[in-house]
Amino acid sequence: MKKITVLLLGVCMLLSGCAKSEQKEGTGTYTNANGETTTAKVTLKDGKISKVSIDETAKDEDKTKKELGADYHMKTASGIGKEWNEQVKFFENYVAKHGIEKLELKDNGKAANADVISGCTISVEGFVKAIADAKANAK
Repeated sequence: MKKITVLLLGVCMLLSGCAKSEQKEGTGTYTNANGETTTAKVTLKDGKISKVSIDETAKDEDKTKKELGADYHMKTASGIGKEWNEQVKFFENYVAKHGIEKLELKDNGKAANADVISGCTISVEGFVKAIADAKANAK
């Protein structure tokens, strides 16, 4: 009985050593034609995005769009009644859960996926490019 217990303990230790996940972090950027720079920070767990943070410079502003929050004044122009920062938060959560591999973009840079459009109607093309750059830079 002792031999079986020792053997099982050894197998458990071996399996737990193999199950150790690898975590990396990276930052990437993308600058659009208007001169706005998107910055993405990603955490990769076993090569997949587990966390993402996106922000963007606001043209002619000293603050980023996240820092501006409601003062960015997108809510009234939004078809879903959400500010830029609220839509980006939705997109960040979507990417952390689903990744960007299956994300489809329209010609205007907006998502074509219905589950994305339900919470994020702004152009995400720059976000995707900044995320790809962040993944490439992850260490």
